[in-house]
Amino acid sequence: MNVSSRLEDMNTQTRVLVTFFVLVALIMSAYLFSDWFSKTTGYVLGEDQKIAFAECLASKGTVFYETANCADCYAQQTLFGIAAWELIEKRACDAQTKCVGLTSLPAWELEGKFYYGFKEFSEIDAISTCDIRPASDERVAP
Repeated sequence: MNVSSRLEDMNTQTRVLVTFFVLVALIMSAYLFSDWFSKTTGYVLGEDQKIAFAECLASKGTVFYETANCADCYAQQTLFGIAAWELIEKRACDAQTKCVGLTSLPAWELEGKFYYGFKEFSEIDAISTCDIRPASDERVAP
């Protein structure tokens, strides 16, 4: 075998490997970011789950303390989505309406205790008695 045919064989092998890894990456991306994956694992909450979680928090008297121009407050609102966020009781804290007893904002008041800063759903789930994960019979079968 001469040098040029060896280079051709290496180029072919390289192209096959690159194509294989690109296809694997595309398939994994489609799987991980699909709605099916979200509903099956509960990794990402759907709109219905967010609303049910917000309803549970509201029924427990949960309050979210916020202030204008607060990046973490906006991020918390974005995490919940518009429909679910409307269900959460909110109190604005500013110069006119001071929120006595709070050390920083944003703050969550859950069952009589205060928790400060932006919270992921899993964090709120851990500190509340509300369950963000759907019941096992509500999950989509693979």
